[in-house]
Amino acid sequence: MRKTYLIAAVWLSLLLLAACSDGAGSGSGGKLADTGLSAAPAEDSVIRVPGSTGQPQSSSQPYLGRVYKVVVDPGHGGEDPGAVSVSGRLEKDFNLSLSEKIAAQVEQDPQIEIRLTRTGDAFISSQELFRPQFANNLPADLFISIHGNTYEEVSASGTETFYYHEESLAWAETIHKHVIQATGLKDRGVKKGNYFVLRDTVMPSVLLELGYLTNPGDEAKMWTSGFQESVASAVVDAVREYLGLE
Repeated sequence: MRKTYLIAAVWLSLLLLAACSDGAGSGSGGKLADTGLSAAPAEDSVIRVPGSTGQPQSSSQPYLGRVYKVVVDPGHGGEDPGAVSVSGRLEKDFNLSLSEKIAAQVEQDPQIEIRLTRTGDAFISSQELFRPQFANNLPADLFISIHGNTYEEVSASGTETFYYHEESLAWAETIHKHVIQATGLKDRGVKKGNYFVLRDTVMPSVLLELGYLTNPGDEAKMWTSGFQESVASAVVDAVREYLGLE
């Protein structure tokens, strides 16, 4: 009987050792550790914003400095086409295309906010003075009205910048310096002009006549994407210089 108990104890010990060996090969510390799966990030390594969906957010700090508002005014629109070019295209479309490219240039710049007086082919009556009032009510820091020029003589060519109030002269000279390099057209200078968008705005304001749509040479350049992107970049550079931005 004693011998029987001894044999049973030995078998029981062998069974227990076998069970432990199997567990070591298939438990949480076994084969799954070799699959290359990455561990989930620790809870304190995920950046969360109160009120967010709980998804990880960028660790960069939001811009807290001053935001300068710049109104870009695509001249004409709707039933007011502006000048008709030598190829039959309309000034209002050139003005809007260039204005949209200016706005796109600063889309990622937290220091500058571009506001357009129109974003489509909309008619804006000059009698209601919407354009200057829009800028005044923001209030904007700078105002730029975009135009293409026209003249009965097809030989007329070049780029010119207009201002009205003396306080706008420095802004006009700054933007003209940049834009004339971008257009590559004849420099027609900075001039005083009694336009209502300049007369009735209270911030530094300019009206740009980028080139003559009635001149075949000017017009051929003005409708190209390269010309418009170059001018848009020059306008933004002028804004940054005048406002003292990096």
